[in-house]
Amino acid sequence: MKACVLYFSQTGNTQQFADAIADAFQIPTYNLTSTDPSIVRTYELFLLGTPVHGFRPAVETLDFIARLPEGQGKRAVVFCSYAMWTGRTFAVLENELKKRGYQPILRVKKKMKKAGSYTQTDFADAIAKMAHAVK
Repeated sequence: MKACVLYFSQTGNTQQFADAIADAFQIPTYNLTSTDPSIVRTYELFLLGTPVHGFRPAVETLDFIARLPEGQGKRAVVFCSYAMWTGRTFAVLENELKKRGYQPILRVKKKMKKAGSYTQTDFADAIAKMAHAVK
């Protein structure tokens, strides 16, 4: 399956998570602040990552979703990094993706404490949850 990882990261935690996913599945990764949303047309599936800000997805992630081309049922996996609680992050992400015609199929979260202190092994449980969706 042709897939990619799209992410927004403010502190580097979500980027580390995105990079670990991309490395595990040997798929490209794109920082959504410097990527044209039309890139999703190239892929059958995309994994969209965001940090949690105020118990919601980052504004930058929501802005990106609002600019996505019509999805026509294309599948998406949503993931987040958080420090305390995910709040409504997944519900908001999934609702916004559905409005654009995308089909969210999986939610994955990772509690993070400090930026820059993680290894591939730290993400193994989250990546294992994604394996069936990406293959």
